Amino acid sequence: MIEWEQRAIALAGLVQASQLVVQLARHGIVGQDTLSASLASIFVQNPGSVADVFQGTRGIRTGLNLLTEMLTSFDAGRHGEILGYSMAVINLERKLAAQPAMLREIGALVASADEQRMRRDGQDGMVDEETIARLAEIYHATLSRIEPRIKIQGDPARLKRTETVNKIRALLLAGVRSAVLWHQVGGRRWHLLLSRRKLRDAARNLL
Repeated sequence: MIEWEQRAIALAGLVQASQLVVQLARHGIVGQDTLSASLASIFVQNPGSVADVFQGTRGIRTGLNLLTEMLTSFDAGRHGEILGYSMAVINLERKLAAQPAMLREIGALVASADEQRMRRDGQDGMVDEETIARLAEIYHATLSRIEPRIKIQGDPARLKRTETVNKIRALLLAGVRSAVLWHQVGGRRWHLLLSRRKLRDAARNLL
């Protein structure tokens, strides 16, 4: 079961980031703690365990609840957009994996952003607006060059706000981090169809 719990953690991180993207695009508001937990995962490069990427499972409790719900009784109205963004991010990560130069570039840029964040904020686990803007720049300068680009649907007025756009781009980068982790622990797209019960049970066990 351990391997399925690892996959459930990674997938919960991905759907949590996707849900936050939907909430920002539609309503412009998300919980700060959940946002920080998702974005802070970008900076964890050598974790002691899969859960350490998210500061323990408490950092992805929203994602674990959502994943359990989606795998138990999927509803297109509630979950369709979240699933769509999650699959788009998985596809993006697979294309990134074939571009080692871009991977190295992203790694260097994230390390630099982390150094700057630590000088400002220390290790309190929160991610400030300056760091969010930097993560958004990293996504825009690298991953947004990969076609097809992920298109965000939502309230046009909200999607014109720099602060909202920055958070969405930073969350897409966090989603890619989770997708990388998903593949590192053996997660595959076909698991979402053929191993739904194992993933659901693993997610429930982690709550």
